[in-house]
Amino acid sequence: MSNLQQFQSFGKRSNKSVINNNKAVIYTRVSSGKQKENTSLETQREYCTLYAERAKFEISGYFGGTNESAKNDDRKEYQKMLTFVLQKKVSNIIVYSIDRFSRAGSSAITTVEKLKEKGINVISVTQPMDTETSTGTFFQNLNLLFSKYDNDQRKEKTTAGMKQRLLQGYYIGVAPLGYTNARDKQNRPILIHSEKAKLIRKAFERKANENISNVEIIKRLKKYGLTIQKQNMTRIFRNPIYCGLLANRLLDGKVVKGNHTPIVSKELFLKVNNINTEKNGVRSKQRKNNPNLPMRGFVKCDACGKPITGYTEKKYKLDYYRCHTKGCCGYSRADKLNEKFKNFLSTFQINEKFIAPLKLQMKYTFEYYNESNKDVLEQLKYNHKVIKERIENVEERFVYGEINMELYNKYINKLKLEEAEILKEIENSSIKKSKFNLHVENSLKLLTNLRNTWELSNFVMKQKLQNLLFPNGIHYNRENDSYLSLELNPVLSLINTLSISYNNIKSSANTNEMKKLQEVTAKRV
Repeated sequence: MSNLQQFQSFGKRSNKSVINNNKAVIYTRVSSGKQKENTSLETQREYCTLYAERAKFEISGYFGGTNESAKNDDRKEYQKMLTFVLQKKVSNIIVYSIDRFSRAGSSAITTVEKLKEKGINVISVTQPMDTETSTGTFFQNLNLLFSKYDNDQRKEKTTAGMKQRLLQGYYIGVAPLGYTNARDKQNRPILIHSEKAKLIRKAFERKANENISNVEIIKRLKKYGLTIQKQNMTRIFRNPIYCGLLANRLLDGKVVKGNHTPIVSKELFLKVNNINTEKNGVRSKQRKNNPNLPMRGFVKCDACGKPITGYTEKKYKLDYYRCHTKGCCGYSRADKLNEKFKNFLSTFQINEKFIAPLKLQMKYTFEYYNESNKDVLEQLKYNHKVIKERIENVEERFVYGEINMELYNKYINKLKLEEAEILKEIENSSIKKSKFNLHVENSLKLLTNLRNTWELSNFVMKQKLQNLLFPNGIHYNRENDSYLSLELNPVLSLINTLSISYNNIKSSANTNEMKKLQEVTAKRV
């Protein structure tokens, strides 16, 4: 025995557990279903299997075989493969080319190095190299980095192309709710209205005209068969795509005109978002039920367009309206502006001689409403039929002993509640003629005495009446000391038209002129 052999027991060994066997797994991947034939999943598998057989590797499994982007390593099949080789102690991972393994650049190099430390080699069939040498490892890492570089270049080109398409007005991505993806005659991607577009439009209209909460709108939409989460409802109201515009991060804050047909008008979209802003802004925090300041937030300064606030002067206990905009800062006694508003309302009061033709106009409106609401009513009736069938099904299953009392009560109560809500919506959507006539009579009484009605109402009723008559509020011009309304309630607008037209008719005996006027006003709806 030599002198060195006597010292073998003192030799040091590595504590690391290194895998060393002839086992191998095959990993195949394509980025999309449009991959070229020479790098298809079938081709990759064939080449890798042939290589394994020639190298006399024992194939322990096949992984991948699907579409997975390699821009990062959070891939389901990729992670599944790595877990398998570590748990089953497989020494070799065979891929068609190194970019099939990963395109993640430096993170891919780190992964390969960690695998190598455990004795696991990544072998590229079409890029053979000896990774046991520093030169082979260098070229493998170079290929991994080049794959990342190639991926980044493709991303740059794709991003530039996407931005150009957006600037041309073409939407990119999955169609938002209310639209569906389609192609035009030139095979370019476009958006067209889906069957849900009407409901989206209805949601915008209710938000703008009724000023109700998103939760209430969601409840109503659910009755029509459309379920939307609260946060998604907010996103819909904030998405300019619904008024025909495109907004995308690639546009760097720009908004461009889209080629798609809008679901709502730009005016309606802005109106909805103004309501949202006012609810979350200063106006709502300042609002108090001071009966002497009913127009606070309702009246806007004509100079700057901002809502006028109100306050009570402490020393003399006098109420004032004021504009807080810098450079504006005008204020006026509340009692004087309130009196001026009453005089403003008087200009819209309907003369009793206009009641008969106005009733006729209301009749045309009623008939138009019922006709245009047919589709909505039919959908509600269909939803009610479905709910009734589900109720009968639950009752039948309970009778035959398929469900117990606890489950029966749980589902029957829920279904009955849904049925009641749908029936209520049906009742609201189908106005009976008798009720309609009653509403007309009450409305005309109100419109023949607007000034006194507003003056005698409490704070809440005053605000409701103001918002009903002037949906977008009114403007106050300090220089002219006068009010200006930019948008009137349609009924109030009709009254104005009637007043002007009837005053131009000198003789009440001219029945032909009267008939013509009635025909003109009927077409305004």
